[in-house]
Amino acid sequence: CHQLRYHSASRDPSQKFASPNTMYAVAQTSVVASLRARVQGPRRSNAIAPPTRASASDAGVTRRDAMLGSVATAVLLGAPAPARALDIGATAPVFTLPATGGGVVSLADVVKSSKYTVLYFYNQDFSQGCSIEAERFNQALPDFASNNATVIGVSMDAMEKHEEFCTAKGLGFKLLSDADGAVSAAYGADLKIPILGKFSDRQTFLINDKGVVVGHWLEKDGSMAKVKTPAHTTQILEAIAAL
Repeated sequence: CHQLRYHSASRDPSQKFASPNTMYAVAQTSVVASLRARVQGPRRSNAIAPPTRASASDAGVTRRDAMLGSVATAVLLGAPAPARALDIGATAPVFTLPATGGGVVSLADVVKSSKYTVLYFYNQDFSQGCSIEAERFNQALPDFASNNATVIGVSMDAMEKHEEFCTAKGLGFKLLSDADGAVSAAYGADLKIPILGKFSDRQTFLINDKGVVVGHWLEKDGSMAKVKTPAHTTQILEAIAAL
């Protein structure tokens, strides 16, 4: 990774942020909890008591819970259906994107020069989960290299932010900027969330030297092992060994 240092006056790069995938999951949980509380209503007793006016607190729902539930419901109901991800056996869409360290990276060139390409999409630089995920890929680089596999990370972040993130984490692989989200969409790895915006969805594709997808893991369907441990990189390496 190109070791350029950027100094941002807007925020501290070491600050951790929740990823869009995490916020979306929280929104789903909030909706379910809010709806359950509204359906169940206040708990009833067999004892006869004077009639009282029911309130949200009787159902265990605070004003904050109700507000979060309302916002989360709007987010979920307003979210468009995600694009269909590529299936194993499909030809990986070719692309050329700007990369850390200067210049561009073409998938066609990477495929030609490596037996395998590990193409992973992630939400955003400096979010907690994505930071740990990048560090895990970085730690596993010698194992990927011994299998003639090249690792590439893609998100919709701007190049300056990529360079900043790459330097802060000491990454030894390229990060590509899919600024308009076209490549993420082509792979079915785009995530559009009302209010929050548009992001790359956390997915990993394993592509062989013929440009064919031979492995695919998604966080949202549970096929992806935990990225905060070495489990996911181990999962990819085991898939390579089995081919």
